[in-house]
Amino acid sequence: MISKTQLISRCLESGRSATPQRMSIIDELGSASKNLSAYELRDLLNDKGYSFNISTIYRVLDFWIDIGVVHKMDSSNTYLVCNDSHTHHFHVLLHCTSCKSVQESCQLSEQLSLPNSNKFAVNDSQAVEINGVCNKCQ
Repeated sequence: MISKTQLISRCLESGRSATPQRMSIIDELGSASKNLSAYELRDLLNDKGYSFNISTIYRVLDFWIDIGVVHKMDSSNTYLVCNDSHTHHFHVLLHCTSCKSVQESCQLSEQLSLPNSNKFAVNDSQAVEINGVCNKCQ
């Protein structure tokens, strides 16, 4: 996970602040050993004494997605922290359908080429999911 200083810099670069809510939610998500749903994240934080409602969790997750710090796994409706510090990038998320682990591949994304790339600008912080079975589960 990127450092707190980098997180705060990303917030400031986006013209927004690093609020205590934003920081506590990203800290919890970053310390998780797996990708989490918004409800799992809320329950973990509430167990630690926070009292976030689910709309706050979703709003903060959307904020971190917008500035390229968090990826959403659409197939499982879960979230994970981006494992590199690039601000403009395209990621391939390798999702194991057996153990539910996710590996982020920046190298694989660099190998992908888009047709007519000079006529098509990819939005920042894109992620593509590829489902399969990881080495541990094979």
